[in-house]
Amino acid sequence: MEITDTYIRIMKLTDKKRHLFIADSGSVELEAGIIKNGNIRDEGKLAVKIKSLTRQFIGQSKLPCYAVVSLPEEKAFLQVIKMPKLDAEEMRAAVVFQAENYIPLPLEKVYLDFETVPRPLEDFYQCEVLAAAIPKEIVDSRLRVLDAAGVACAAMELESQSVARAALAGKNNELSFMIIHIGDTQSNVIIYSRGSIRFTFAIPVSNRDFVEAISDCANVNRDLAEKLKVKYGIEEFVRPAGKKKSDQQSEKRKIFEALVPKLVDFVQQVQKCARYYQTHEADGDESDGKNFGKIILCGRGADLRGLDEFLLSKINLPVSRLILPIGTDGLAIKKSGFAKSGVCGCAVAAGLALRALAIESAATDGSFQFLMPPKPKRKLKRESKSKIK
Repeated sequence: MEITDTYIRIMKLTDKKRHLFIADSGSVELEAGIIKNGNIRDEGKLAVKIKSLTRQFIGQSKLPCYAVVSLPEEKAFLQVIKMPKLDAEEMRAAVVFQAENYIPLPLEKVYLDFETVPRPLEDFYQCEVLAAAIPKEIVDSRLRVLDAAGVACAAMELESQSVARAALAGKNNELSFMIIHIGDTQSNVIIYSRGSIRFTFAIPVSNRDFVEAISDCANVNRDLAEKLKVKYGIEEFVRPAGKKKSDQQSEKRKIFEALVPKLVDFVQQVQKCARYYQTHEADGDESDGKNFGKIILCGRGADLRGLDEFLLSKINLPVSRLILPIGTDGLAIKKSGFAKSGVCGCAVAAGLALRALAIESAATDGSFQFLMPPKPKRKLKRESKSKIK
């Protein structure tokens, strides 16, 4: 269950013969003011929204249900800390002591957790831990809401952790990636290297900025602006001139010109994040982690047509949109409302669902394998085509 300032999204996965499928998913938009900047302002209204959504897609008979729930990235503190190798009890005490140097809040006011992350070379004396902290009130308010909505919290985690899990499922996690999650109200640049998240950066350019720019220039409502973003976007103007089409050129040009200031700002912010990481990354044998293998786009704004080509031309790195090894079969596609490629906009919910499935499968040792879904049978293809006709 992903909870943002503007949306609640849920997703449930199931595995059949070691292949992933969407069992249930859905979303509901929140009225302005219920959550603001990650702070819940009206717990009662949020609980009603969550309860209504879970009943609609999961069924009243199955309540209470268990969920893995997101925590707002803008409220968290994430840091990779070098530590001497210690046993579990000594390590926890040492991390708490070191965390005071990185967290600008009293430790008694935050929840703190950490995990050991892999290093490229075996070191008998040192290790690295990824420490995360978040104000207690942010967590406690969500627990109160979930309890009122009849949802039991199985786990909570930061949005960046969920996105990284979704984006890198089935990939070689020893490589370095820049994951850009273009969310509803802000974007996050996640640097993943050497098997762990290394840095996260917040960018004040989001899907809302793209949609509002299109809505204003085309004089249409937000729903239609979302469709124009996917249908036209900026693709016609990031390709070579010979490939441009002449029809509807004027409208496409207006959309492109409206988006240019936001896109330039967006690219500059991403470049600053990359430079900061490369400047502050440790020297020595670990320097290979400074070079990114590719950029992975996800989030609501990632479906802006032509954005991948635009980033490629400005940053000169391979760019791809998130595609999870998740299929749809039977009634699942009707319930989910989007096909496999549509998971790009629900990266946080998908990452949470992957963890929920691992918990349910008792695969806490990380042995769960993410495999590509099997190809649909020919008979099913014929049936689906006839329905479309």
